[in-house]
Amino acid sequence: MTGLTEPDRQPAAIANRLAREIKRRRLGAGLSQRKLAAQIGYTRQYVSMCEWEDASLPSAELVAAIDTAVGANGELVSMRAEAPDRRHRSRRISTELVAASERGPAAAVQSTAVVAAELDLDRAFDAELATSFLRSRSVSEATIDSFTAVTNLLAGQRQSIAPDALIGPIEAHRDAVATLFRAATNERVKQQVGALLGETSVVASRVWSAVGDRSMALTHCAFARKLADQLQDRAMSGIARIFESNLRSDAATLISSDGDVVIGLRILKEAAEFADCLPPAARARIGAEQAQAYAVLELREECEEALMRAQRAAEYISEGDRTGLFSDWNTTRIQVYVGTSQLLLNEPKRAIAALSSALNTKMGDSPNVELAARVDLASAYTLSGELEEGCRILGDAYGALAAMGNHRGIERANRAIERMSPWRNERPVLAMREKIGSLSSC
Repeated sequence: MTGLTEPDRQPAAIANRLAREIKRRRLGAGLSQRKLAAQIGYTRQYVSMCEWEDASLPSAELVAAIDTAVGANGELVSMRAEAPDRRHRSRRISTELVAASERGPAAAVQSTAVVAAELDLDRAFDAELATSFLRSRSVSEATIDSFTAVTNLLAGQRQSIAPDALIGPIEAHRDAVATLFRAATNERVKQQVGALLGETSVVASRVWSAVGDRSMALTHCAFARKLADQLQDRAMSGIARIFESNLRSDAATLISSDGDVVIGLRILKEAAEFADCLPPAARARIGAEQAQAYAVLELREECEEALMRAQRAAEYISEGDRTGLFSDWNTTRIQVYVGTSQLLLNEPKRAIAALSSALNTKMGDSPNVELAARVDLASAYTLSGELEEGCRILGDAYGALAAMGNHRGIERANRAIERMSPWRNERPVLAMREKIGSLSSC
């Protein structure tokens, strides 16, 4: 499959048109997102996500509720009915994608072609070039660029497609890259495709982490690290360690108590040894992750120094650096780390200032980061004595995370709920828990 028919192109186009139309209708009805959400019985985050372009289609039930509230007379419902949900479509083809990758090199290449078509990325992937590589064992830069483009675009889709729907496509694409790597005999080609296999494995690791499978996430990161070390690819060796450290020290990112912050810091130190080969975004992430780990250990001075390193590196991030695994990295992302670190240091007022500053900056292309920031902001408000505001923010964020199927984010939110245990019998907490408990019926 090297091209898409016009009907195949429709779902993404219709989803974007629906997002714009929902926003237009809402504004025409004189409703804010919050007022519309209250009117239809959903959280504001649900409404907000309906207006994001390049995102999964909202449920038919939610669109129907919005249609009625804004007086669209069924037009929004009709528009929604024109396109199948990409999440459901991805699940339906995931099995055949993986099966294709097991039938041999040519089928593996075709599986990535199907992935590209599934995500409307066919222009980025040339299956004919890839197949010619399998025949000749020689590869052009265009062939590698073709596979790299799909990896980068899949990494970017982590922000707009539910992770459980992305598992099949990313694994099928990874299998295809692995097949190409095994088939390569030219050392230069093997080095290039090996680097891509490492990056694709890290992308898969992030998706597995989002669905809550820590062991699979760690397995993919460890594979990328080992492969990069074998190939003596310093850049990928550093990048694999950055993301592996994040998984090893779960506590540092407010997920759970299962992680080991000391192990995470040790791996980050190893990653820092490759700093001269890493892009600015990767160097910024090393400092930011170190800061959070130091904050968990209440090492204030070390935390501040790490944040300064992260901020200095972030100043050098260009638009060209914001691709693939680092597509959502900029100076605003560092502000989120600043706020989270202050929360971990039990400085809720400073956390509120930093997180609010980050959220006041446009973060529409980074919904997962925005929701993580909102969860931490909720905790900061609670610790500062503003329980009602904390519960309101956390309830909305939880609803959006549940709608996206982001299990890792939900774990983060559950940790925030645990922090509210001293006030568990207070009315705002009881109301929030009731709202969260009713999400399954939305």
